[in-house]
Amino acid sequence: MSNKEKGGFDQSGHDNHEHGEARQENQRTPVEPRLEPLLQAHIGKQLRDMFETIAREPVPDRFKSLLDRLEAGEEIAAASVQQADDEAEAK
Repeated sequence: MSNKEKGGFDQSGHDNHEHGEARQENQRTPVEPRLEPLLQAHIGKQLRDMFETIAREPVPDRFKSLLDRLEAGEEIAAASVQQADDEAEAK
């Protein structure tokens, strides 16, 4: 895709229209870095294995306690809202 198709901005975000679209002829177009498919597959497998191991670890007790307290707070808040709604309908 040319800079013109990208909306007139070069890689650094400068407007090509301000400085004229003609750039120096010896300036190369940047190439996106790419990995070979086998290397991509290897890295992907390593990442999946690592995160799978982490996902299997038990949740620490302090996080469980925090989640329990948050859920209890939500239940209290929901009950309070329901009570307010009931009182408003009764009026």
